[in-house]
Amino acid sequence: MMFTGKLWPVHPHPYPNELLSSWLVRIAHANGEKVQTFTHQEFGVNKQVWNRDIDRLAPEWLLERLSEKTATSIEVVRQTTLKHYKGTLFHHSTHSGVEAWITPLRMYHRKRKGFGLQFCPLCLKEDKEPYFRASWRVALQTFCLKHQIMMHDRCPQCGEAVTFHRIDISSKECGINKLLSICSNCRFDLSDSPIKKVSHFDGGIASNWNQCLLGIEFGVIEKFDIERLAVLHQFGKLLTFHSVSDKLIGFVELQINQKLFRPDCNLRYFEANDVSARHQIIGCAWWLLQDWPDNLYSAWLNGAVRYNQLLKDFASIPVWYSETIVQFNVNYKKRRYELSKK
Repeated sequence: MMFTGKLWPVHPHPYPNELLSSWLVRIAHANGEKVQTFTHQEFGVNKQVWNRDIDRLAPEWLLERLSEKTATSIEVVRQTTLKHYKGTLFHHSTHSGVEAWITPLRMYHRKRKGFGLQFCPLCLKEDKEPYFRASWRVALQTFCLKHQIMMHDRCPQCGEAVTFHRIDISSKECGINKLLSICSNCRFDLSDSPIKKVSHFDGGIASNWNQCLLGIEFGVIEKFDIERLAVLHQFGKLLTFHSVSDKLIGFVELQINQKLFRPDCNLRYFEANDVSARHQIIGCAWWLLQDWPDNLYSAWLNGAVRYNQLLKDFASIPVWYSETIVQFNVNYKKRRYELSKK
């Protein structure tokens, strides 16, 4: 049924921190339509919606139409996309590749081959109407700030990625299994997923990590915090880079006296690692930042990372970082001499 009025008959507004894709699915179901049917009739068959990561790459016509048909300001509509993290998590939007700190969905012919959509089962359980948050696409958020439990990035029952926009594809009636918390593959309720309390290497890392996520979520973040995020991201890349990963993680392992597993260095971006691997990678990155610059200096001094690697492909390097790293530009003999003095 084509809706011809100025507004859609039912036009829910986005919930706080809601993802565009989550909101759009809720709108379709609220109007008694399956998602694909609704998007085809309202936007036209020539304007594809689900062949892209719309949370990251939403076309302007889609945002304007949503604003018009739901009586929602365009500013609020834009806040449902991941572009509102521009200037904090990343500086330049890109149509290809991956944005810094944004988990990739790895779209292929409308299907998701990646596990980029995370969720907190307790948040879904508490929601009057389950919905997915924009912050759940942030790679740094490996745990829920509110509940202090680990996030999930797939259905624990069947292992499939979260694809709530497909939950009604096999349903004869659009109202069947329309809750966004239902796995589109096996119909398991994601809000019933196992709970695992988050753990950190130490209290200092836990405090810094929580404060950083709070600043991102509420948009209260200083210039130094943004620069620190950029350095943290650089360390994340190094910790998953073939020629650096094993040595650097091995060094951190010895310092914290914990056995650490090795991440998949074949993945093109560290954000593509599963949530448990990312949690460890980012934990190691926080450790390197801790007690600045002593921990990083120690890693360099012991040969776990080289000077040129610390600067490799690092755009917009913070002054405080470059001023420290330039001191590491010494030859091997001098570094061995420094090590012998310790």
